[in-house]
Amino acid sequence: MRPVEAVIVWPGRRPGLGWHAHGTTVKHLWVLHGERLARVQLRKPRWRHVETGVTRHDRPIWDVPGSPYGLDVVFTVVFVWLSSAVGLLRTDWPWDDDLPSRRSVQRWTRRLTPEADAWLRAIRLAAIELAAPRPLEEYLPTGGIPPPAGRSRRNPDTATAWPLHSSAWILKEAARALCKPIRTLLVEARRRWSSANPGTD
Repeated sequence: MRPVEAVIVWPGRRPGLGWHAHGTTVKHLWVLHGERLARVQLRKPRWRHVETGVTRHDRPIWDVPGSPYGLDVVFTVVFVWLSSAVGLLRTDWPWDDDLPSRRSVQRWTRRLTPEADAWLRAIRLAAIELAAPRPLEEYLPTGGIPPPAGRSRRNPDTATAWPLHSSAWILKEAARALCKPIRTLLVEARRRWSSANPGTD
């Protein structure tokens, strides 16, 4: 197992009155570091309710529950698959590690597809606001979002997930142009999504 390259401390947010700090939860996961995978240690605050004794911890939006991969990795591999002219099993990831598994990518795509349009709107809005006062289009490659290729264009399973491809493309290109990690854009996107849809956190 590759050693941990960095420690990320997530400050979290107190759930409300009656909740006190109750230590830290530690998780190891893979995230993007530039164009490659990096294994990091994520430290998240744990909270305890004084009256009930119930405990909970707070996680950043890019920490996928039950997965050792960050949401930035998830969007990246989904984008690579949907952009590919070949099937998933023949698709190569843009790093040396043969991670994550293709089955995981299929599972993530199924889970994200029902909210694909909402993700696209939130990510685009976050990128627009981070790019201000200049128009976002000045930061993105000319020609816009590339169309599907080969099998992806004909495959009904990937066709319904196409907004995920658009979201991931904006994430990748905006993060590169604005010199910000994809995780930052995901946090900003989720914040705007939550503001527009109270109670979805």
